[in-house]
Amino acid sequence: MRNNHKKHVYLVRHGQTDWNVQRRIQGHSDIPLNNEGVRQARLLADKLKEIPFTLVCSSDLQRAIHTARYLADAKGIQVEVYPGLRERHYGLWEGEDYETVRAQFPDFDPGNDHMGKYKVETFSEMQHRGVQCLHEIAENSDAEHVLIVSHGGLINAVLHHMSGGEHGTGKTRLTNTSINYATYENSKWMLHTVNDDSHLE
Repeated sequence: MRNNHKKHVYLVRHGQTDWNVQRRIQGHSDIPLNNEGVRQARLLADKLKEIPFTLVCSSDLQRAIHTARYLADAKGIQVEVYPGLRERHYGLWEGEDYETVRAQFPDFDPGNDHMGKYKVETFSEMQHRGVQCLHEIAENSDAEHVLIVSHGGLINAVLHHMSGGEHGTGKTRLTNTSINYATYENSKWMLHTVNDDSHLE
């Protein structure tokens, strides 16, 4: 049943991991938060403590779930896990640093669908998966305030969709635990805030 009331959705990138620091491609690799990532998640929970979340959703990878739990625990609610919120699948490139991959594959371009020839999930596939998952969350819940913790690549693909290409993939670099605020009403998204990381300052 369609929920027509406005939804306030906060899309958050997970906290920092060692692979983030090392500039290694994570993809579906299940890398935990490091100490800085835990600190970032705590600061995020403190910043958002006044928002009346009744739904907290996360990718099924531990770096996202761990980030989400700090806010969910503060609200006394459970984290709902959605595999559709996972990062892009990078196949055999996962674990490699970006510079090495770019040197070995000069046509490396995350925003281009030709990457499928390297057994990497295409941008279109990832974007469709992410947008569809957000749509299902927004349509199927009565929650008016929703926190969604996911990954830089997927969130940027969703922001690209919401903003008609003004933000997101190829234009926006998301800080770990940065907040992207959007509203959903009558099956339409409106993007209001991109990459708010003021809680880290």
